[in-house]
Amino acid sequence: MLILSGRRRGHMVHLGEKTIHIVRGANADVGFIPPDGEPERDVHATMHRAGDSYEIEVMPGCRVWVNGQLVDESRMLAPGDLLEIGQAGPVVRLRAYPPGVTPKKTLAEAFADSREGARVDGQSQLGRTTRFLSNITKDLATQTSLWFRLWVLVLLTALVVSVVILVTQNIRLQKRVAVEGTRIEGIAELLERTGAEAMTRDDLLTLQSGMEARLAATLERIESLEARSDLVARLISSVSPSVAFLQGSFGFVDPASQRPLRYIEAEDGIVVFTLEDKGQELQLMFSGTAFVVSKEGLLLTNKHVAEPWQDDPQVETITERGLTPVISRLLAYFPGVKAPLELRVVKVSTQADLALMRVVGSMPNVTVLQLEAEQPRPGDEVLVLGYPLGTRGLVVRASTEFIEAITPNGDVDLWTIARQLSEADYIKPLATRGIVSQVSEDVVAYDAETTVGGSGGPVVNMDGSVVAITAAIITQFGGSNLGVPASIARALLQNTQHAQ
Repeated sequence: MLILSGRRRGHMVHLGEKTIHIVRGANADVGFIPPDGEPERDVHATMHRAGDSYEIEVMPGCRVWVNGQLVDESRMLAPGDLLEIGQAGPVVRLRAYPPGVTPKKTLAEAFADSREGARVDGQSQLGRTTRFLSNITKDLATQTSLWFRLWVLVLLTALVVSVVILVTQNIRLQKRVAVEGTRIEGIAELLERTGAEAMTRDDLLTLQSGMEARLAATLERIESLEARSDLVARLISSVSPSVAFLQGSFGFVDPASQRPLRYIEAEDGIVVFTLEDKGQELQLMFSGTAFVVSKEGLLLTNKHVAEPWQDDPQVETITERGLTPVISRLLAYFPGVKAPLELRVVKVSTQADLALMRVVGSMPNVTVLQLEAEQPRPGDEVLVLGYPLGTRGLVVRASTEFIEAITPNGDVDLWTIARQLSEADYIKPLATRGIVSQVSEDVVAYDAETTVGGSGGPVVNMDGSVVAITAAIITQFGGSNLGVPASIARALLQNTQHAQ
C-alpha cells in the first residue's frame, strides 16, 4: 500500500499477512498492523487476502471510499484502487508488484498520486496547487526509474538553457526597442541637432546676412552708446576680458557598462541607436557665457549651462530609459586669448540657477569680477555682457572674408569655427545697457537685451561690480530678462572656497 497524504506521504507498506487491520492514528495518519498488533485506535477496516488481491471489510460505524465510491460492508480490491479512510481522511493506493521488483512509478502514476494527495492535504486552491507541485517534484525525483529521471534532467536542462536564451534575447530586444523607440518620441530632433554641428559656407553667409539685419539696430545702438559715454566704453573694455564664451558637448552613457550611446544611420534612412562599440557617438552641442570670480580660475555661470540637458523634453526621452547625460567636452574662450581653455564643473547649486567651473591648467591674466554684496535698486543702470546666439552670434559679427577663409573645403564644424574666431580675435562679448525694473531676494529684473547663449553672463552696475547673473531670457531680443542676485552667487562661491 502506498500512502498518499499526511505526514507519512510517500511511505510504502508491503502487505504479506493474510489479514491486515487499517487504523487511523493521530493527525489523521493511517497505519497497517497485523491482527496481533496493538492498534493506537479502534480498527477502521480489515483487509483479507483473496488470491492475488485483498477484500476490504469496513467496521460498523466507519466509512471507506474506494475510487470515490462508498463501500457497503465489504468489497474486493484491485491493483491501482484508491482508498480514502474516513471522511476527508488519509488516502492510500493499492499497487501490485512482482516479487523482488523495486517499485517505481510511471509518469501517469506519479501525476495521479500527487493530485490525490494534494486534494486531501490542501485546504485551499492555492494550498492544493502548492501541495501538488511539491508532490510531483518529489515523486519524479525519488520514485521514478533512473532512466526516467535522467531524461527529466536532460529536458529540464534544455528548458533552462532555452529560457536563458529567450530571456537574453528578450532583454536585447527590449533595449533595442527602447532605444529605437526614442526616435519616435523625439530623438530625431536630437539627431538633427548633432547634424547642426557642421555648417557650409553658404549656411554661414546666409546666417550672417539674415541675423545681421536683426542685430543691426542693437549693434548700432551699442556703438552709439559707447561713443557718447566714455564711462560705459571704459566699463565694457575693463569687464569684457573676464567674460568667457563657453562651448561644449554632452552625450549619454549606460551607468552599468559606462558605454556611450551611439547611432548608426542606414542607407534607407532608418536610424538605429545602440550601446555597442559601433556607429557614431550621439553628441549634442551647447554654448553659454561665464565670467571669472576668483584668481584661482573659478568661473561663474548658470546651472542650466553646466547641465544643458535640464528641462529638455527630447533629452528626457533618453534619460527615462536609464541613460545618464555626461559632459564630453567643455571649453572657454576669453577675449584676446587665442587658445581655448578646458573647464570642469566644480559645483552646481541646488537652490538657484548657478554653477561654478574651474579652468584646467594655467589661468590667463584676467581681472576677477567682484560680486556686489548689496542688492541693486529699481531704476539703476546696468550693463549685460554675454554671447547671445553662441557661435552663430559671433559669426554674424565676423567679416565675409573670414567666413570664406575658414570654409575652403565646404563643411566646417562648430568647434573649428569657434577656434578660428578666437584666433582671428572675434571672441568678444556683446554688451547691452538697460534699467533694473524689479528686485527681490531671488530675482533681479532688467530690460537690457540678450538671448539664448547669453545665459550665465554678468549683469554689472556702473561701478563694474556684478549685481546679477543672467538666467532667464526672452528669446529673439524682446521683453524683460531675469537674473540671479549676486548675493546668492557670493554665498555659493564662499562655500565652495571654504570646502576646498
